[in-house]
Amino acid sequence: MADEQVELASKDVFVLLGVSVPENLDVGTKRQEQGDTKDIENESVFTLDESDKVHFMNVVEPLVIDVTPREDLDNSSTDSLTQTEMEEQRWYNPTLNTGLEKSDFETLKRLLAEIKNTDPTKTLAALIKLKMEKILEGPYQNMFVALNGFKVLVNLLECNNEDCMENALIIIHEMSQHYGIQCSLCKLDAVKPLMNIMLLKNNYNVKYLASETIYNISKLRRGRKLIRLSGGIKIMVAMINISKHILPMYLNSMDETNRTTVRLMNCCSGTLRQLCRSLKSQKQLWETGFVQLLSELLNSVHGETQISIMSLVAECCRTRPEVIRQNKSIRVALKELNILQQVIQFLVSDTTPLAEKAAETLLCMFDGSPDIYDILLKYKGMEAIFKALLKFQNDDHVMVLVITLLWKTSLHTKCRQVIEKDLVVDSLLELLAYKYDDRVIGYAVATLSELWTSESLRNKLRQLAVPKYLDLLNISLHSLVLAHVCTALGRASSDPQTMEMIDEAKGFRLIFVLLPSLDVDEFDKYEDFYEPQTIIAVAECLAMIVENTKFSLNPLKGMYEAVCDLVDLLTHKNLDFLAAVCHLIDVIATFEENLKIMLDAGIVENLSNLVFTEHTNLRANLCKALGKCCTIGLTARRFSSQNVIDQLLKYTQSEHSVVRDNVPLALSGLSEDPLSCVRIEALGFLPFLKKCIHSDKPKTAMAAVNCLSNVRKASAAIGQLQECTTKH
Repeated sequence: MADEQVELASKDVFVLLGVSVPENLDVGTKRQEQGDTKDIENESVFTLDESDKVHFMNVVEPLVIDVTPREDLDNSSTDSLTQTEMEEQRWYNPTLNTGLEKSDFETLKRLLAEIKNTDPTKTLAALIKLKMEKILEGPYQNMFVALNGFKVLVNLLECNNEDCMENALIIIHEMSQHYGIQCSLCKLDAVKPLMNIMLLKNNYNVKYLASETIYNISKLRRGRKLIRLSGGIKIMVAMINISKHILPMYLNSMDETNRTTVRLMNCCSGTLRQLCRSLKSQKQLWETGFVQLLSELLNSVHGETQISIMSLVAECCRTRPEVIRQNKSIRVALKELNILQQVIQFLVSDTTPLAEKAAETLLCMFDGSPDIYDILLKYKGMEAIFKALLKFQNDDHVMVLVITLLWKTSLHTKCRQVIEKDLVVDSLLELLAYKYDDRVIGYAVATLSELWTSESLRNKLRQLAVPKYLDLLNISLHSLVLAHVCTALGRASSDPQTMEMIDEAKGFRLIFVLLPSLDVDEFDKYEDFYEPQTIIAVAECLAMIVENTKFSLNPLKGMYEAVCDLVDLLTHKNLDFLAAVCHLIDVIATFEENLKIMLDAGIVENLSNLVFTEHTNLRANLCKALGKCCTIGLTARRFSSQNVIDQLLKYTQSEHSVVRDNVPLALSGLSEDPLSCVRIEALGFLPFLKKCIHSDKPKTAMAAVNCLSNVRKASAAIGQLQECTTKH
């Protein structure tokens, strides 16, 4: 075997493999394929020196792909590719690293070696050459990470040579825009040297590069934590606290230093906005006194500064921070420092992002103290909302925020009165046909629904709004729109003329079909199509329509399957939805034919399974449904056998009056069975019922009287039976 010659394709195979080659090894050309008529040999002899070999560094968790052509391998040799060599082949796989050549890899290795040189001149020259490479391309960055390039550059951020540090920072800054690089910088804890640059360097251009790199790192959760733990919040607030004479100046009248200062301030506020997703970061931010800077920053003539600061404020309000600085939350601070009046003015700003963030901030204020309504009225906030509603109709994202804000204000009596006097009602009617975002239609309907209480607007809404509501029932598939349409029609059904319009359009059936169909294998499958609040609104609307018909006609007549489906819905998991269904069942059970169908469909068992709930509204509506379902046959006895009465005893001890007031309604129905009366008396309900007789709610008082009467009759009958038995 030692004297046997080995034929090889080329010297590059040895260089690629890194296999030790014996000296004076004969290397010949590749054999010709069969069929060749000539046998040409061109042998040569050469030796591989150590410098000719390529040594590759390990790659962390690489994709192992051997891309060496099989025909170029000498299978007669016992040597083979090592694991490291096989891993490094990934850099030459054109399907994984498009555009990468072997020369790119070798050049980068050489540049990194030169950057490590102790001679600053050579290091600087290598950094300048590196900036000219493909540093923004993904494959190149992967190779850069694999060769620990960032470790070399991060070390240079702390060197004494200003030029080397700045050029290293420029490269890191350019590459930090990509997710993978941000992860690598977090792993190397590059935040500390970057913070030192912002804190110690006087060159504002360098500070800006460092701040923007930190901003890119802050897009990662781990990066935000590193910034917070490195004291970055305090440093960035210091960068924002610039000289007061700069904020009123326009950029074209500033020198280069001041312009860079403003850019640095905007970048730092952007980073702080990212950090304020965390309550811990918010706490640190307010402890630095940042809230005292807000008023001046928002009064700046620089639109980018205002947008940046407003974005930060909106983020802090959105996360609902706990009491932070001096026992005051951000919402309280915004009110006490009169910052909200500035925010209100931004609603009609010509800068769309600024108006957007102002609307976001004001929306978050409604979750706190109701003082926001007084502030809006005091600083002409309602007028600003009206103007914004007209101004941003072509910007669907801002429109959603503004119309939601208008709906929130319509929930307050004084704000609603302002809306009623304004021509904004006409704009709301036009928005019922908004083409760009269904949410705008939904909140327009919701606002108009709140305005139904106004006597002066009712005729206008009946003529113009109700027909559009009925059209939306037919054409809309959006859950929010359908939910608010159902709520609006439910309220409007109290008006006899509107009820006629609903009947003519067969509105009851249009609404009823929005309830989930049970003709599917997976019961909760419908939740993929409608939100729970939509189904709740549908059930409540149906109940209101039935109640407003004065029970003259049964709207469910002939809808046997629909009534059965309604009973089956009592097995759903959403408790709010169950409460709405119980209310609807209480209403439709007034019609005896509906009740008979529900009894056959298993309503006794389904209602009995719900009595163990702790949900307040469900308990209250369940009591009403139980009482109504006991009006025919032996239903009361069937409920008693399910131990329903025993569970109702716990309801009498509820802290919620709405539950206690409805317990007599259930007991009144259950007491139709004499055996249930015995159970009611034995469990000690009588003192509770005697108190309910004096309730200020007529239904509760009458139900208590009826139950006590039934118990008394049952007791008298039992006494007579015992007396007769004793005599005989």
